[in-house]
Amino acid sequence: MEKEEQPFFYGILRILDCGFMIEEGIEPDIAGMKIGYGMNFLFDVDNNWIDYLLRVDFRDEKTGITFVSGTVKTTFSIKDFKNFVDENNKVQFPSGSLETLFGIAFGHLRAILAKNLGGTKYADVYVPVINADVVFNDLLQLNIERIKQAQAETSVKTMKKKSLKQEDKQGHLNIQLVAEETKKGKNRKAATKR
Repeated sequence: MEKEEQPFFYGILRILDCGFMIEEGIEPDIAGMKIGYGMNFLFDVDNNWIDYLLRVDFRDEKTGITFVSGTVKTTFSIKDFKNFVDENNKVQFPSGSLETLFGIAFGHLRAILAKNLGGTKYADVYVPVINADVVFNDLLQLNIERIKQAQAETSVKTMKKKSLKQEDKQGHLNIQLVAEETKKGKNRKAATKR
């Protein structure tokens, strides 16, 4: 018998404008601009919340200069979050729930950036409407790849640190041996002078 899916109730706890930047000193080619997105996704089962920290950057394709950037954090409360934790202590989010919350958070990013750009020379620059499912999964996959890369780099650094520690110990031993030989040499010289 298949387990019945729990209802996924959520609310918005907080919307935070984490800041924005504009560079009015350049004349970007708006038609040839590049738009980049970033996402940091966190959750806390014990305290019943999910955070989406979303960022958008508008970059001039010719110069590579970012001329508009904004970051917004949306925190959602999740009712009975612990009900979504399985027997292996892994969170099993209901199908489509993370994409839905991402879409709402992305709407907040669009609105806040539009408010921040009002009255500037970039007032007509908008974050486009997106397919939340596609963009969320693309960003999630990028984050997973970065985490795996960071973990691999960390294990390589750990291995390097271990070998460096061994080299340090060997180097230290070599220094001690040289110092002892020097002392013996001085002692011999001193002994021969007597």
